[in-house]
Amino acid sequence: MAQIEKLIPHILLWENGIKTLPGETLRQTYERARAKGVIKKKTDKGGPTLAGVTLTTLQESRTKSQGSRVKVTEADLAKMSYDEWLAILKSLFWDRCNADNIRSQSVANMFVDWVWHSGPLMIRKVQDIFSLRQDGIVGPKTLAALNSAPAESVFNRLKAARERSYHRIVFNRPSQQVNLQGWLNRTNALKFEG
Repeated sequence: MAQIEKLIPHILLWENGIKTLPGETLRQTYERARAKGVIKKKTDKGGPTLAGVTLTTLQESRTKSQGSRVKVTEADLAKMSYDEWLAILKSLFWDRCNADNIRSQSVANMFVDWVWHSGPLMIRKVQDIFSLRQDGIVGPKTLAALNSAPAESVFNRLKAARERSYHRIVFNRPSQQVNLQGWLNRTNALKFEG
């Protein structure tokens, strides 16, 4: 079964350009990413981010854990600990994709990274690939589709759909052309490993 720890180096590399060094823990890699600070890119529709977490996502996570609406600032984002970052990745993305129950690490990586990078609506796109009801919930039918076909075939279908979605974004919003090659490079950096 897939393990979240195997996806983290990819995320930190593509969100902050920080590669996990030999002998370094994931926490140490995150701390180096955090030291680079909050990233603000005019063409990024998500707004300011730290290691891929936006203000909106941080607010959603804290509101969920505290049970009432919480307002967060860029300073809160800049101080986000590794434990909080990992909890966000796990609860709002990995668990939402039911990735603990995906047999192929490569399939889980492609799926969860797509949802992390483009938002939870991508779950519906994945369901559409397999002609499933698009309810945005990764339940038994979605898991069966991800697990029953040969893993390399599923991986390639997800990758192709992800690339098409990025091209569609640019077609609908030409200002996003500046981001396209980076999105495709990120996707292509994920390799199928049997």
